[in-house]
Amino acid sequence: MVNQTLPGNGPVTERKSNRRWLTIFLFLSLIANVFLGGLLAGRFLHHGDWFGGQPAYVQQMGPFAGHALQRLLEPLDDSDRQIVLDTVKSHADEFMQINREIRDQRKLVAQLLKAEKYDRKAVDDAFAELRRRTDSMQETLQAAVGDAVGKLSPAARKQLED
Repeated sequence: MVNQTLPGNGPVTERKSNRRWLTIFLFLSLIANVFLGGLLAGRFLHHGDWFGGQPAYVQQMGPFAGHALQRLLEPLDDSDRQIVLDTVKSHADEFMQINREIRDQRKLVAQLLKAEKYDRKAVDDAFAELRRRTDSMQETLQAAVGDAVGKLSPAARKQLED
């Protein structure tokens, strides 16, 4: 009689085992959800720029010109920074137009690379045009920065070196 299992022992042990697996599964699910929620929140906050994100001029002028200008302005004080911004903003329409042209050309390059019938000459021509448009952005940015920095005092220009 000692070796016999009681009628209720089998299902109780099985229920405890099932409960343990359910607990483990729910814990892992909670961890995964917290991790994914953190990823989504971080991505949302990063792109929303709620906490010290990019200045408005970076978005207005496009990523290339905006970031270059942001790095240039970092060492300047507020009044000198405003002088440069006012001068460079006068070129903002050019930057936006060139940015659109670069973006359109990149789309064309991507289409040509994905095309069912690959045309090497068309791809080479598209890349050459993309380089030309990128060079145009460089030239426009350099001219705008040259105009802006020319309006700064020698002491402010000295800060640009540091």
